[in-house]
Amino acid sequence: MKVSLFLDICRENYLALMKMLEQAITLCPDELWINNSMQPQFWQEIFHTIYYLDFYFGDNWKKKPNRFDLEENLGEIPETILSKEDLQTYLNEVREKCVNLLGNLTKEDLEGKNSYFWTGATLSHRLIYNIRHSQHHVGKINSILRANGIEAAKWVVNPDKP
Repeated sequence: MKVSLFLDICRENYLALMKMLEQAITLCPDELWINNSMQPQFWQEIFHTIYYLDFYFGDNWKKKPNRFDLEENLGEIPETILSKEDLQTYLNEVREKCVNLLGNLTKEDLEGKNSYFWTGATLSHRLIYNIRHSQHHVGKINSILRANGIEAAKWVVNPDKP
């Protein structure tokens, strides 16, 4: 497979899942965003998804993203609660990071050793792993919306269309 084709496929899928995540942020009403009866809270699912997109776009698994000086842990409710605006801004930053990363990768990069060893042997493996992990959480987020009688994010086929 041509490197350019693989990178186009990754770009389209990343941008599509990020668009779905953006829709979920917008669709979530304030009373669900912070709901102490839910564990984890809705905003934490969103944060977790964006945080790990960011993490897997990194170049060192020992270096955790520190955008909000906030530990990512779905098992605990942190003192700081992030707003929709905070997470939308973070998502935009990660989207830009994604586009820049995919725009600069070479065949050697994609086939090179992956330091995130649990995601597969190469960077190509990690890129696909990251899509799978993120889409899993977007599905969970949509399930929470539906279970609360709220319209879920629409499936995005072409991220370049409105």
